[in-house]
Amino acid sequence: MAVGTAAILSLPTAQADEGWVVDFEKAKAQAAKEGKSILMEFTGSDWCPPCKALHKNVLIKDVFKTEMPKSFVLLKLDSPRDKSKQTPEEIEQYKVLSAKYGVKGVPTIFLADAKGRPYYETVGYSGDPADKYVANLKEQIATLAKRDAAFAKAEKASGAEKAKLLADGLSLVNDEMALKTYGDVVSQIIELDADNKAGLKAKFEGLKNSVGFKAELEAATRGSRDKPEETLAAIDKLIAEKEPTGEALQEAVFSKSAILFQTDKAKAKELLLEAQKLAPESETGKRIDGILEQFFKDE
Repeated sequence: MAVGTAAILSLPTAQADEGWVVDFEKAKAQAAKEGKSILMEFTGSDWCPPCKALHKNVLIKDVFKTEMPKSFVLLKLDSPRDKSKQTPEEIEQYKVLSAKYGVKGVPTIFLADAKGRPYYETVGYSGDPADKYVANLKEQIATLAKRDAAFAKAEKASGAEKAKLLADGLSLVNDEMALKTYGDVVSQIIELDADNKAGLKAKFEGLKNSVGFKAELEAATRGSRDKPEETLAAIDKLIAEKEPTGEALQEAVFSKSAILFQTDKAKAKELLLEAQKLAPESETGKRIDGILEQFFKDE
């Protein structure tokens, strides 16, 4: 079922921890009223060990409870195993927002402006003590200031110059986040650079195609453990149809390697090396050396 604004606005806040809200629309309204950002915590409170550690070591500590509300509205987005204390609307809200923000694991923390547009993301919990964790989050406010300065300059510009300034603002967040949550800005950039003189139209249309391909790849690889041969065939078909390049193709080859790891380790290694060459500086490309060292040391 879809969650409309009215339904989300009606979400109760009784289950929220002290100082936190559980309603996205309420968090945005409060942030706009108070001139603050939103700290969004996606968590699995009753089953996820890193989430429990983050809660115990950071979120309930005095430094967090004292310092963070000065700059942020705290929004808890929980997906517990025991959902008996959550309303259907709250459960659906988590599904909607985790998809919107591309949450792939918990805990995930986003810092977002009052419109819900993120400017910082951190996944997992490194074990930092509360004072260090808080200091790092507070430092990210400077990222928002840089983004806003670029956007403010763009308001006074036009044409390709405006497109460049908007792109400068978006450069402070990762590409996937920009496409998922700054769609209006991306559309402006493409329109302003319609002749591609600044190279921005091609860049952002390419990113759109890449993110779309990755979404189709994720759909194709669901259930890969049960039907590996069918999944490999589906990936090959997707590659043939979409003709991806760079990081998008890298993700497809990397996925094939993961599927083959249990049955054909030599081929899996070959594909890993192929994937690494496609985009060595990407996050996946940088991870491959560690994977080779850990799992293919004797190959």
